[in-house]
Amino acid sequence: MQWEVEALEPEELQRLVLAAVDPYIDRQVLAQQIAREDEQRRALAGFPDGWGAAGRTS
Repeated sequence: MQWEVEALEPEELQRLVLAAVDPYIDRQVLAQQIAREDEQRRALAGFPDGWGAAGRTS
C-alpha cells in the first residue's frame, strides 16, 4: 500500500506520528528534559534585565 503524506490532514499526520513513536518514549527522561528546558527558559527570560548592569556605576 502506498499513499502521499500530503494527502493527510495535518492533525491526522500528527496523530499517526505520535502513535508510532509513543512506545519508544522514556517518560522519565522526557520529564527531566522538559524540566531542564524550563530552567533554561527562566534563566534566559531574566537575561535582558541584567544586560549591562555589571558595567553600570551608581
